[in-house]
Amino acid sequence: MDDELQEVRDNFYVGNFQKALQLCDSTQGSSEIAANELGAILARCCLSIPVIDRLKAMQNSEIPGQRAGALMAVITKSRNEQQVSSAKEKLAALAKETQDMSCAMMNAMILAGDGNWNEAAQVTKAHPVLEMQALTVIFCLLCYQINMAEKVLKEMSGNNDDSAAYRLAAVAVKLANGDPEEAYLTYCDLSSQFPAVEGDDSGAGSTMLQNGKALANMQRGMWSEAVEDLQRALQAAPNDTDLLVNLCCCSTHLGKQDEFQQYYAKLEQVAPNCPYVQKTKGLSAAFSRFKSSQ
Repeated sequence: MDDELQEVRDNFYVGNFQKALQLCDSTQGSSEIAANELGAILARCCLSIPVIDRLKAMQNSEIPGQRAGALMAVITKSRNEQQVSSAKEKLAALAKETQDMSCAMMNAMILAGDGNWNEAAQVTKAHPVLEMQALTVIFCLLCYQINMAEKVLKEMSGNNDDSAAYRLAAVAVKLANGDPEEAYLTYCDLSSQFPAVEGDDSGAGSTMLQNGKALANMQRGMWSEAVEDLQRALQAAPNDTDLLVNLCCCSTHLGKQDEFQQYYAKLEQVAPNCPYVQKTKGLSAAFSRFKSSQ
């Protein structure tokens, strides 16, 4: 039987957040479980775009995943440490109380972001669905556990190999294993299957997929091609941190200092606390100290 939410999920996971949001608004779940997942994906779309007003309205929603989405907005957007800490505690409690898969997924992401990898893994294992397994693959790769990621991917295989979640997990493992050619082809296939703009047959995917294509090209040493992928995505998302960081890296490898300064200045403006910016500043300070000591 066809999964009524597969199209919504696929568009969300490839980064077509606006289209996924529209699908959520026009779709009705046939069961309470489906309705809850649909509502949670809607909240995550609002978080990704972002649409803060809609998230605020979800604070008292009957759908647990929407309340989790509202808490995620506080965690990721607030500059008040006390508010962030309180929201994290509420999210953990909500996930435990409801045993809702979407709540658990968001809680696992926060735990992993705070470096609590074992706890995050335990949360994902408690909900052995494809999307949670895909998240586990990413956690493994972030911890440099490639063999473990391959094992989880093998466990996922045969369930729904055509889903975006499975294919994105597989492509992440391909990149980690040093197979950028296959990874690039998968990103191209996903971009063609899920165009960012309906009816667009140019092969341009979402910002996330274009960034993925660029990463594969960077790993292949095809820096100019990577720049083309990134610049195409930058037109739609001029303040995207990942795009700007990768453009800085490509400019460095291509020896284009003026372009590096252009992208770095923009990155410093939109994401001053980005690790790339902080490390670059640290290197500059170290060289300055060395120079003054001579």
